[in-house]
Amino acid sequence: MSNFISLLQKTSSIKRVSILFISSHLIFLSMMLFTFPVINNQIGTKAFDLQSFGYSVSTAESIVNNLNTQTTQLYLFPQLTFLDLLYPLLLALFLSSLLFRFTNVNNKLGRLILIIPFLAMVFDYSENICVILMISKSIELSESFVLLSSSFTILKGTLTSIAWIAILFYSIRWLISIVKQKNNKQFLTKPINNSQNVRYN
Repeated sequence: MSNFISLLQKTSSIKRVSILFISSHLIFLSMMLFTFPVINNQIGTKAFDLQSFGYSVSTAESIVNNLNTQTTQLYLFPQLTFLDLLYPLLLALFLSSLLFRFTNVNNKLGRLILIIPFLAMVFDYSENICVILMISKSIELSESFVLLSSSFTILKGTLTSIAWIAILFYSIRWLISIVKQKNNKQFLTKPINNSQNVRYN
């Protein structure tokens, strides 16, 4: 854990967080604008990676059967073995590095929150392995295997969403504290009005 914290200490500067954000989202845009539209158009539905709520055996069979050789190769490379190899790592580093700026690493909750993006990364890579096996027809599309792959997809999306929600929560709390500090400072520095005349009868 100490090595993990040391890594985040190095990547949590504003400059490095910005670089991680830009690089991860450039890859995300590349997938959403170039590879996924081709794949989705060929299979007539969303690719495995985009099925946020999971998929059934019939859906998996439909996707695999509708893939032609050219689209399968595109799905394998650059989508799964290049773009979706870099994206989960860069996104996990970005999310954890940004959360590191907000959280207290001295308590269990803070450390758990920092780990969540990397757990999402692990499930993303696990999903990729399953998808590679399915679209290359290296394994039978059994109900148990598709359920396993679908579970990886759901867990990936769920944990990533939790990380983004945590960032939103901490960002709002940080902004509220900034506003409070500003208001307190203005109150303390506000001059006392001594110009009011008191009249005695």
